[in-house]
Amino acid sequence: MPVWPNFFIAGAPRCGTTSLHAWLQTIPGIYMSRIKEPNFFSRQVIADDHPLLKPIRGEKQYLQLFSAAGDAKIVGESSPKYLEDPGAPALIDRTVPGAKILVSLRDPVERYHSNYLMIRNNRQSMGSLMSEIERGIAHENNPSLPIVPPRSGLYAAHIGRYRQIFGDARFKVVIFEEMMCDIPGTLRHILGFLGLDHDMSSFAEPAQREHGEARGPLVRYMFGNRVISRASEALIPFRLRKWVRNTVLVKRVAKPAMDSAAREFLVRYYRDDVGCLEAMLGRRLPWRNFSNASPSRNTG
Repeated sequence: MPVWPNFFIAGAPRCGTTSLHAWLQTIPGIYMSRIKEPNFFSRQVIADDHPLLKPIRGEKQYLQLFSAAGDAKIVGESSPKYLEDPGAPALIDRTVPGAKILVSLRDPVERYHSNYLMIRNNRQSMGSLMSEIERGIAHENNPSLPIVPPRSGLYAAHIGRYRQIFGDARFKVVIFEEMMCDIPGTLRHILGFLGLDHDMSSFAEPAQREHGEARGPLVRYMFGNRVISRASEALIPFRLRKWVRNTVLVKRVAKPAMDSAAREFLVRYYRDDVGCLEAMLGRRLPWRNFSNASPSRNTG
């Protein structure tokens, strides 16, 4: 019988989902697909003909990702676009009843800037940060375009959809900034959510990736080519891929500062949504761009 995943890391982009995927696949009882971001359940924000993301749409091809799962209790995949796709939660729940969802959230302003820098590193034809913000807003309803839509950081509505369908028992939110301060502790909480008991005391926290830029147009092409990236994921272990990337394919450079006008725009764009999210989660969030926000905001 084909094996369907029962666990999904559903986002958000640039919130540590790749690292979570890699860390969890080292734990006994968990099988994470070798290929990340199949985007099988993301039908509304990613078109079948998307030139960069190239989603897997065929059921047979998708299920092949889990053919080696064996008797793993948790079988999972990671597709960060699932978070912003309004149809993904219901489609996942309908296809895989009982599935559990994990989401990592990051200060949406910093997350947007990080996403912009990553895509700029993969493509030569990127405009300024502000021009990409404007382009992302103008074309956010076109699922065929490779854009950086700010709406992916409007977490409250996304989280609300998942909580309504999956409830607290099958849906968990972690905060990226807190996770990076205590990776073993975060993983213990995630394992408890998954119903697994594993000693994390010997977990070695990996060195954090430093900002880097592609060494020339050939490397940029490799980074932006989904066929190449999926082949490397399938054939090369994560730690080796990471070593090759950090030592061979990129050069370390200082992370570019965010344009102040773009930062101010994004803070205004996200402020009310962060307030809604804090009310929804019942807590203040450790996000510096919103540290002066009023705790009394509501979801109205």
